[in-house]
Amino acid sequence: MSTLVEIERAAEKLSLEQKQQLMRFLGAQLHAQTNGQAVRHRPPAERAADLKRWAASHKPGPDLPDTAIGRDAIYD
Repeated sequence: MSTLVEIERAAEKLSLEQKQQLMRFLGAQLHAQTNGQAVRHRPPAERAADLKRWAASHKPGPDLPDTAIGRDAIYD
């Protein structure tokens, strides 16, 4: 898999148990690569840049159809 989008699509197809196994694996990999230090120990500017990149990767808005967020939807 060459892109994050492909990885995300593949992860969506996993069962709950497989997703949990994947999370444990990734957590162990991250722990090993950071020598046990939490990622938050990076400089604030780096962390802010990561947050901005993450936020930019999402569509703006609530990602719901207009019919779901209209006033009439409250009463359905």
